[in-house]
Amino acid sequence: MQPWKISAGLTAALVGSVLLLGGSRLEYLAPHWPLILAHYGVPVGLYAAFAVVTVAAIIYGVARATGLADLGSRVDLAERSVRRGEGDQDLSDALRRDAEGDWE
Repeated sequence: MQPWKISAGLTAALVGSVLLLGGSRLEYLAPHWPLILAHYGVPVGLYAAFAVVTVAAIIYGVARATGLADLGSRVDLAERSVRRGEGDQDLSDALRRDAEGDWE
């Protein structure tokens, strides 16, 4: 898995959690939303976008620094070698049966 995919997924999960938890706490502003958005909609939207981009960049940087960037290619390489029959023979047989549709 590429680090940008990890970053995008975790950022989406964090933003969704914040919206679910924070949205209910802002009910008292409901009558004032049109006025707030008319005066401060663009700055608030920009700050929110910058916050999301910053969180995604931090997660991406951590994934690159910890070696998660190469994890997907390593796992793919190991899986291909096992499917070729190198390494654990029982695992190779199980993967071959799985590819053929024999799940017993």
